[in-house]
Amino acid sequence: MISVRVPATSANLGPGYDAVGLALSLGTRIGLDRASHPQVEVRGTGADLIPRGPEHPAYRAARFVAELVGESDVHFHLVQENEIPPIRGLGGSAAALVGGIIAANDLFGGQIAAPDLLNIVCELDGHPDNAAPALLGGLVIGTMTSGSISAVRLEPKNLKAVVAVPDFAVSTTAARRALPDLVPHRDAAFNVGRSGLLLGALATGEYDLLRVAMQDRLHQPYRSHLIPGLEDVIEAALANGAYGACLSGSGPTVLAFTPEAHAPDVAPAMRAAFEARGVTAASWKLDIDLAGARVEPPGEVAAPTLEPVF
Repeated sequence: MISVRVPATSANLGPGYDAVGLALSLGTRIGLDRASHPQVEVRGTGADLIPRGPEHPAYRAARFVAELVGESDVHFHLVQENEIPPIRGLGGSAAALVGGIIAANDLFGGQIAAPDLLNIVCELDGHPDNAAPALLGGLVIGTMTSGSISAVRLEPKNLKAVVAVPDFAVSTTAARRALPDLVPHRDAAFNVGRSGLLLGALATGEYDLLRVAMQDRLHQPYRSHLIPGLEDVIEAALANGAYGACLSGSGPTVLAFTPEAHAPDVAPAMRAAFEARGVTAASWKLDIDLAGARVEPPGEVAAPTLEPVF
């Protein structure tokens, strides 16, 4: 059985809406082999919320690869061992999708080239903000252009990520419906300026700029009613030494960038801010995952990577 480990991801990162994603040291493992009929097993975090049939995102992705390489009649035995809380804004579906694609490609002899794998995972997920960092690791800035992905990968150094994960779900559909069709020009300009500052700060290590750079007016204010305590949790992170904080993906998870020394203070402070609003939450100190999706032994075939710019 081919086994692929794929990291969780945090998308949007404040002003970088639908363009910037970060791989985190929390992950899921997808095992895949040929079978006489579809078999899907799911174990671990949130197993009861993950499909156990051919509609599983990793299974659907593996079927897509099978069709591309002329194996349309194949069935799979798929096993997922999961650490990523589902429906919490940590890219669990994208991670499973990436795992299915990488595992199937390895199972069929690696017929799909690395650049095509990047295009495929982003096309299947609909946008690059989760899929690209799940595949490549690190921090990825990407955009879809005429069916292909243009992306830049960074490797931020000396930086920890703290996530506070509430014990409730926010559906992606509900989060998208909360966004207006039109936004004021001043808010768009606000985000454009901070998006540039965000990437500059992460590329150069000038992390003190993140307090301003992670501010957002295009999605967090419109989604805050879905996440009780969002502003309080962000403020608690900043008050306890975080460089900056934001909603992770469509939420409800909140992510903070911190120096190593302050991460042990930031994690419980964020959790306590949720709990002060009557919301049970967990919090973790995480590393940035630089490896991305990787095939584990016995194959030991690495997934594609982009060389970091810095």
